[in-house]
Amino acid sequence: MARGNRPGSLCLITLRTAAWASQLLLGGYDFFKRVTVDSRTEMTTAPICLVYQETLLPAVLIRWGASCALLSLWCAPLCAIAQDTAGNTENRSVYAERVRQVPLDSGTITLPVIEGTDIRFESLSSTNRLSQTKISRIVQDDQGFMWFATLYGLYRFDGYDFRVFVHDPENPNSLSGMDVEALFKDRKGALWIACDQFLNKFDLVTGKFTRYPIPFVTHISQDTHGTLWLATPTEGLYGLDPATGQIGHYLRDPNNASTLSSNHVVYSGEDNEGRFWVATTGWLDELDRSTGKVNRHIPVPDAPFGFGFYEDRFGVFWIFHVAPHPLSVLDRNTNTLTHYVFPKEGPTGTTVTRVTAMLEDRNGTLWVTTHGLGLLKFDREHGRFIRYRNDPSDPDSIPQNNADELFADQEGSIWVGLGSMGPVRFSISPLPFTRYVYSPAGLNTRNPFVGAIYEDRQGIMWVGTPKALNRIDRAGSITAYQNGAPETDTDVIAICEDISGFLWVGTYGHGLLRFDRRTGHFKTYRHNPADPHSLSDDFVSRLLIDHNGVLWAATQDGLNRFNPATEGFTSYKLGSHGRLPYLEMVEDREGILWLGTDSRGLQQFDPVTGQLRVY
Repeated sequence: MARGNRPGSLCLITLRTAAWASQLLLGGYDFFKRVTVDSRTEMTTAPICLVYQETLLPAVLIRWGASCALLSLWCAPLCAIAQDTAGNTENRSVYAERVRQVPLDSGTITLPVIEGTDIRFESLSSTNRLSQTKISRIVQDDQGFMWFATLYGLYRFDGYDFRVFVHDPENPNSLSGMDVEALFKDRKGALWIACDQFLNKFDLVTGKFTRYPIPFVTHISQDTHGTLWLATPTEGLYGLDPATGQIGHYLRDPNNASTLSSNHVVYSGEDNEGRFWVATTGWLDELDRSTGKVNRHIPVPDAPFGFGFYEDRFGVFWIFHVAPHPLSVLDRNTNTLTHYVFPKEGPTGTTVTRVTAMLEDRNGTLWVTTHGLGLLKFDREHGRFIRYRNDPSDPDSIPQNNADELFADQEGSIWVGLGSMGPVRFSISPLPFTRYVYSPAGLNTRNPFVGAIYEDRQGIMWVGTPKALNRIDRAGSITAYQNGAPETDTDVIAICEDISGFLWVGTYGHGLLRFDRRTGHFKTYRHNPADPHSLSDDFVSRLLIDHNGVLWAATQDGLNRFNPATEGFTSYKLGSHGRLPYLEMVEDREGILWLGTDSRGLQQFDPVTGQLRVY
């Protein structure tokens, strides 16, 4: 059954064929304050829709015919009572006076923005990237899987690979659409996915989707009572009880001040004091969920296209949207809106065009994603923002300056959804490392590829790169040594120190180098086919000084023992299978050498007998 009304009254409607037909024959009604729907009704029954004067949307239910007429006669007395109550102008005007349309004061604060370099952003590797790079929402389920909402389906990431869930017209238990607008995990661990025509609930056990007839949901929140609140751009606000499947519907009535300020609902959520807020286009409404009435309308004039909000642990109520004032703080007691202004860098410099998301991590740090300035961290202690932007010369910087989404996973890492380059993540507790970044300036002596790292007896770090052997002292000073002209490659892939203090350097195709730290000069040992005592090959992958102080050099064409008296080599061809790169070489307590290969197992070599054993 239903209680009918003229514009402005409350209708309670269930999705039953006879009820919709009686409404149609009674003449139609403009607005519904709340609609109660049993969403567990079979999907073949009528969907949720609005009834406008003498027209039932989305379909005219002609086939119900005569039975509907009889039902309309039965419902008529009840509808007349509701119409009389709603039509009382005195009652409506008195009630409207109790709804506060609050005037708003505003002010502006300019906070400094400094550059941040203490975060290493990690992108997904090229082997496990999403095919869709535009990420609108991110969640993590109770099993630890990461879920990403995209323009082409729902992606699940297990840490290694992706699985995509898309719409299948032949499968009613598949995702109802392609474009995933909203993604949410409720407090019981269930996943809710909003596509164009339906809201979907995903069963993590069976892998099936259950559809709810709620169209075009763009944002989902949950209050302390467990109700899911669903924002739509044209159909107002829905409230769904996950336990019973009952759906409440809240719409704007221009003749009733206690309804929503607009049917274009962008955001909703419950604050720390239990008050429920609904963000529409240019207004913030305080909704009393027990009565379904709006108690307060607060104008947000700088957000005519809608906005989001976020309350931090200190009770600060942040509002974010597009420029010119993309980030503000609302004092809900004094109705004061304070705008935070980001200084522009010069007359044509980059500034924030939009704030898209906010998140407070487990340490209480507030993070803000923007369009224009990348990721911002709010430094409360110093009253400033720390900015993390893309730096083309730094591969660990954020890949682009347009960021849309924030999510904190179970380990405390923060995931950032970017505008067009897929998600990245970073740790909120930076690793205790000092970064030494490749710089293309000067002689180009350093390169981002590191082939070897070695600490000598004095505690000096030596780093091998394609262009040079680099010395890093404890103060962080870097000195690069090249073997030849600046354009000459060195390709260092192995380093060790002998008992005389010389550094020996194995290279990728450039022979064996001996480096004298006192003079800074190299001596090169190369393979000479005419000299049987020369190095057996110029590819020197591993070096070892044994317990007798003897230098061993593993190449692709045998093992070499260096004789310092003659500066020649004794070569041992370990096997008869052609060239063989060695990945590791160590000496055990018996003086036996063990060599690891890339494809021919583990080799055991006795320097005394020259015998080789392969495992």
